[in-house]
Amino acid sequence: MPEITLVCSAHRENGLCNAEELLEILRVIEPEVIFEELRPSEFDLYYRQGGVEAHAITRYREYKLFQHVPVDRYETPKDPLGERREFDLVFDRVIQTSQEYRELSQNNDNDRVQQYGFKHLNSVAYATMSARMSEIEDETINRAGDQRLIRGLERWRHLIHEREREMVGNIYEYCRKNVFDTGVFLVGAAHKTGIVKQIEKYASTEAELIGWKFYDGQSP
Repeated sequence: MPEITLVCSAHRENGLCNAEELLEILRVIEPEVIFEELRPSEFDLYYRQGGVEAHAITRYREYKLFQHVPVDRYETPKDPLGERREFDLVFDRVIQTSQEYRELSQNNDNDRVQQYGFKHLNSVAYATMSARMSEIEDETINRAGDQRLIRGLERWRHLIHEREREMVGNIYEYCRKNVFDTGVFLVGAAHKTGIVKQIEKYASTEAELIGWKFYDGQSP
């Protein structure tokens, strides 16, 4: 049974959240397979543009041979700008309405990530703050009573849920067909709660297929 470690990351460099720190995590775990929150169709473009994960993974390849598996799947919307505006309206309303939300966003996105890097992104504190931010989104939009905003938030949540379900499902599908000992799943920290819920669903029926570990900022 392979052991896969979930490592929450951020796509942009910010203080201790950087490629060097992520590379060190990878070198300690030594995965033979790296699963990444990335669509196959975007693979080449993403690695040309670079990012925290892209730089770390590219450098890890100099250290060890491994299989690289992009697991994200979703269809590009017919009107991407329209969809973006729809979601922006939702989150702009929440940001404008809730001071608590603004403060939590500042802590999650900047201050603590910059200071503590992957230790913070993989902490209980980060997950707790993210959960509270989701609660505020629900409270604010429902209180507003604007059906356009309510539908927008529902569509956003559905999109994220489907991506998380697809990513975990693709990892299980890969493990049914391939043999290896150690893997890492790199995913944006905002997805952690949803990813863990999907893992729990699979674990109830395929507990012997994957042994999951959750990086906590300490040496694995």
